[in-house]
Formats: sequence, structure tokens, C-alpha cells
Amino acid sequence: MRGKVYLVGAGPGDPGLLTVKASRLIRDADLLIYDYLANPDHLRLAKKEAVKIGLGKGYRYRRLGQQRINRLIVRAARDGKQVVRLKGGDPYLFGRGGEEALALYRNRVPFEVVPGVTSATACAAYAGIPLTHREHNASVTFLTGHRADDARLDSVRWSELVALDGTLVVYMGFYNLGIIAEKLIKAGMSADTKVSVIEWGTLPRQKSCDGTLRDIQALARRKGLKPPSLIVIGDVVSLRKELNWYERLPLFGQRVLITRTRDKSAALKDKLSELGAETIEFPTIEVKPLRHFAKMDETIKRLSEFDWVVFTSTYGVDAFFDRLSEKHRKDARAVGGLRVAAVGPQTAEVLKNRGILADAIPRPFETEAILRYFKTSVSGIYAKKILLVRADIAPENLEKGLEKMGSTVRRLTAYRTEMPKTASAALQKIKSKMLRGEIDWVTFTSASTVRHFVKMVGLGAAKKIARKTRWASIGPVTSKTLRDFGLRPACQARVYTIDGLVRAMQEAR
Repeated sequence: MRGKVYLVGAGPGDPGLLTVKASRLIRDADLLIYDYLANPDHLRLAKKEAVKIGLGKGYRYRRLGQQRINRLIVRAARDGKQVVRLKGGDPYLFGRGGEEALALYRNRVPFEVVPGVTSATACAAYAGIPLTHREHNASVTFLTGHRADDARLDSVRWSELVALDGTLVVYMGFYNLGIIAEKLIKAGMSADTKVSVIEWGTLPRQKSCDGTLRDIQALARRKGLKPPSLIVIGDVVSLRKELNWYERLPLFGQRVLITRTRDKSAALKDKLSELGAETIEFPTIEVKPLRHFAKMDETIKRLSEFDWVVFTSTYGVDAFFDRLSEKHRKDARAVGGLRVAAVGPQTAEVLKNRGILADAIPRPFETEAILRYFKTSVSGIYAKKILLVRADIAPENLEKGLEKMGSTVRRLTAYRTEMPKTASAALQKIKSKMLRGEIDWVTFTSASTVRHFVKMVGLGAAKKIARKTRWASIGPVTSKTLRDFGLRPACQARVYTIDGLVRAMQEAR
């Protein structure tokens, strides 16, 4: 079988700017060869068996030369693999994509080029700079600020660039920033021409520095900017004061640690990213299936005996209905004679996807609200038979409270929760970041995420971390668990949902 190579633009960094076609190709790839500027989040789209090869830390530290890269992709395609060569920005704009495409053509290897959002337009937009504006310029020029065989850029026709009187966008020019400014001034450009340097554009770690050709090198050095950086030169830079939307996002630049399960972290991650935060996933809990299903199978056979079934989490819904269909060959109709209560809108939404509209979603969205609902809104509660679908570690307060009202309660453990096995090196790396104050927030979405976090990092370390890092809690039970460890939550969601948690963080900011 003959393989094929896709030269794919990964965009400037923001995962949301990856194209739909690029996403599909990454998911289907057998081999991913990626540059250091390609966001690691893109690699999560790949299938588990895909091989991933990184190519170093930048042009000054490249581990593989271009010829070796060419041979690698040619050989892989000849072996029948579908290869994605993932390149930062756009492969045909200072990405050496043309060189690699020619190598594939000359070796008769089928290939396609998938354009990406280039750094020039994206980073400028995220920094509040329109590259063209009728009142400021009539042209924009892209150029590289690094030439291996021309250290001082003497081969560039600077006077012609100045004569265009348009915007200049310089890729890979940070180390030559002073030389570029010097050459432009010498060629006739005003030393007062505005310049912006944008580091890690489109990402929450974005940093920018504004100045003029006269002082930009010193200002960028003083602000601590480093590569990868983009340089924008021209009058349009002055529009940043009004248009710098990204760096004004409410959580811009905040580093947030997410402790919930990896499969459920995406929603929180996306909401925080939309507000400008940089997220780091550190799951402190894993959901596992039951080892033995005898009790669940027995309960499913006796569903008709119950009046109510209460689901306290999305995991419980999925575990229950998966067993219902896979083992018992039944669907939502099996609970048609029961009334259903759900803790929280997310649990209710998963039930809806399973064909069940919850009869009750008591507010606030916690298990205690279930007790209040049954006490005040369900007549004849003392005679009701209630099935609780829960996790193995869920506290007994809900069933005890219902039993005190006189109802008959059966607790059904639908899934197990465990502390994940995190590699010691990865754990130490995250722990060190927190101890150094490099994490602004740690989010907790359940009491168990708190307990496991403390166990993983150690209570002493957690208290030290608390001096520089703030804890964000989804609700009162989670907050109480934090306080039991001597850790004070900086904020607590008013509505006990992911949206409520994010809103609380914004208000505490």
C-alpha cells in the first residue's frame, strides 16, 4: 500500500485556530512529525497508535537537519503510512514547506498541502493590530529576520521596503531586532516609526512590547521578551490602544490547574481558555467501571419496584445505561414507569441524551438539594421506594436523610473512583511549578478532587502552595473539604456548575 504525506499548517498556537481539515488529518495519521511551534494540544487529536516525532526547540537548536527530515517523511510514505508533517503557522510561509514538497515531488511521493492560519495575521490580530487600514497604509510585507548566510541582513533591499510606506511584518527576527531597526532608519524610515514585538502570540502566555525603531530593542529586552516573537512595524501599531482585545480578557495570562478527570476537563478548559487563561491538566481522580456487576444486574431486573431513581452525576447515568443496554438489551423504556431526579444540569443533559427528561433538577445543584426537594415537593415520601445511583465513595448523608423521612432507599454503586497513577517525574514537575508560584489557580469540582490533590502533593506542600496560589471551589461540600485541610477557598461558585465556577473566578480576579 502506498502512503501519502500531508504538509499541514498547525496555525499560530491557539487550538481554536486549527482548521477543520487539519484536525481530520491529524486524527487519521499514522505518523505525526511536528515542529516545536505546533501546539501540543493538537497531538491529542491523534489516535493512540500513531507515532509522534518532535523536531527540536527552534532554528538554533534543531535536532534534525532538513535533509534528514525529507528522508524521514519520504521513507514513511513509501512504507505505506499516512504522514502528517505538522508545521507552525502556514507551511508555505517561512515554514520550509516548499522545500519538503519539492523533495516529495522528486521522490514521486503523493502529497497535499493544507494551509494554516499564519502567525503574521493571527498574532497581529490577537495583539490588536490590523495589518492594513485605509487611514494608515496601503500594503503589508512579510519578511524573515533571520538568514543563515547573511547575519547582518545586508542582502535585504531595505530602501525599497521603506519606499512602500506600508506595514512590515518580520518573522524570526527577534535576535536581529536591533539590526533591523538600524537598517530601516539608515534606509530612510523615521526613527519614531511605531513597532510592536509579540511573543507567543494567540496563546495565554502572549507578551507584547510597543516602542519605536529608536528604542524597541532596549524595551523588549527590559520586558524580558524572547523568541518565538513576531515584529510588526508601521503606523497601524498605534491602533493597539483601542483594539487590544485579547490581553484585556478577564483571565488573560492566568495559569489554571484543572484537577477533574481528563475526559471531563475539556468543558472547563475551553471556558477558561475563552477568557484568556492558560490551562494545565492535572487529573486527581479517575473513574473506573465496577469489578463486579451482580448487584447492578439484580437492581436493573427489579426496576419496576421503585418509585424514583436519583442520578447524582453524569458518570452514574452513563454507567447505568451502558449496563442496561449492553447486558440487558434494554433502553430508556426500562425506566419509563419511574420518576427521575438529577443533580445538576449536566447530569440532566446526559439523561436527555439517553432519552430521559428529568422530573426534578433541584437547585442549588448538590445532593442536599435532593433532600429538600423530596421533603417539600414529593407527597407521601414516607412510602416511596427510591433508587440512588452513586459512586463508590459518595457519602451516606443522602440515603440517611431520605430514610429519616420514611422512604425505602436502595443505594446502587455504579462506578468506582480512584486516584490516578501519575508518573513521579510529571507529578514533581507540576508540584515544583506550584511551589514556585507559577500557577495562579487550582480548580476543584468535587470533594474527592481535593482529597486526592492533597494526598498526591502532600498536605505540607499544599499549605505552602496556598501562599501564592488560589483555590477555586465548585460548591459548599468542596469548600468544606478544603477547609478541613486548612486550605481556604478564594472563591466558590454561587451556582454549583462549571459555568458558576468560572464566573466565581472572574469575580474574584
